[in-house]
Amino acid sequence: MIKLIRRNLLRNKRRTFLTMASLAMALFILSLLGVVNDAMNFADESEIPDRLVVRNAISLTFPLPEAYEQRLRTIDNVVAVTPQNWFQGVYKDQRPENFFPRFTVDPETFRSVFYDYTWNEEDWQAFAEQRTAFAAGRELTEIQGWSIGDIITIKGDIYPIDVELQLRAIFDYDQPGQERQIFFHRRYVEEAMGNPGQNGTYWLLLDDPEAAPAVITAAEAMFENSDNQVRAETAEAFAASFTEMLGNIQFFFTMIGLAIVISIFLITANTMAMAARERTTEVSVLRTLGFRRNQVLGMVVGESLAVGVLGSALGLGFTAVAIRGATPFLEQMGFGFGGFALDTQVLVTAVTIGISVGLLSGVFPAVAAARLKIVDGLRRL
Repeated sequence: MIKLIRRNLLRNKRRTFLTMASLAMALFILSLLGVVNDAMNFADESEIPDRLVVRNAISLTFPLPEAYEQRLRTIDNVVAVTPQNWFQGVYKDQRPENFFPRFTVDPETFRSVFYDYTWNEEDWQAFAEQRTAFAAGRELTEIQGWSIGDIITIKGDIYPIDVELQLRAIFDYDQPGQERQIFFHRRYVEEAMGNPGQNGTYWLLLDDPEAAPAVITAAEAMFENSDNQVRAETAEAFAASFTEMLGNIQFFFTMIGLAIVISIFLITANTMAMAARERTTEVSVLRTLGFRRNQVLGMVVGESLAVGVLGSALGLGFTAVAIRGATPFLEQMGFGFGGFALDTQVLVTAVTIGISVGLLSGVFPAVAAARLKIVDGLRRL
């Protein structure tokens, strides 16, 4: 039986190869969509549950008064507050490899909220004491070739000032992408701007993650009647909001995946139906020689299943090679894709779809071939 299946697959090599290639390409696209979706959601799931973010209720582009920091500290279950601002700017030029997140922070309160970063204490003190110092993630220093003492210049765009910074500390973090950013002093920018007294976000540390809903309600109510109302949310929700700006990505990916599965099923089913029709007379001859209906059924389904399995393996192989090749390139450009890998869930889903398409596309031709009367089959040319 296996020998017959192998010979039938190799009878029309071009058609078999093109069918497997079609299935492989479909699963490659489907797997890649799953990997990208997981990578986009990875940052959301990796956020610390006891941190909240407070920002302007209108948009992140609208700042909040620095006086809000002290008022936020008075909320129950809040143990620490620190401001953080997105500076942006341009390092060297606009090429993607020179882009990385740049934040201004307050060294006096930063570590009390972001306690999960790892620092060398001497380096941290040097950073905290020097107004023009900056701290960078270890991975970013390796990408950019920086070492302690190096001086860089960032040209302002959102902020109309240029800042000259000296690397004084390197931090470590156990989540992908978090070591590709820099921090420097908020007061340095404030003084250069004439002390406007504004911040983009406030990060709150809670003594109990279960208290997050109550703290969110209290923070928003505290400034409900002010000129600068706030929106408070968990760090996970804050990270997810950036993905939401692109729309419902998960629904979009799901619709694309569904269209791919339906298309490849129809292509494979049509191919297997053509192959079964071409061998109508041969099937009748096999039946005459003593082959049973279930053997004929198994032969046709086995051929279709083989196409599904081989196509799945080929598609997943393409996906693994593409991910391995793309990851170093993305890292070199400074982009952090946490969890950018072919995980078990994506792998199982792709294999299941490939095998299912193979089986289902072969069932109907197999049943038709098995039910065909021997006399009717021998009459056909």
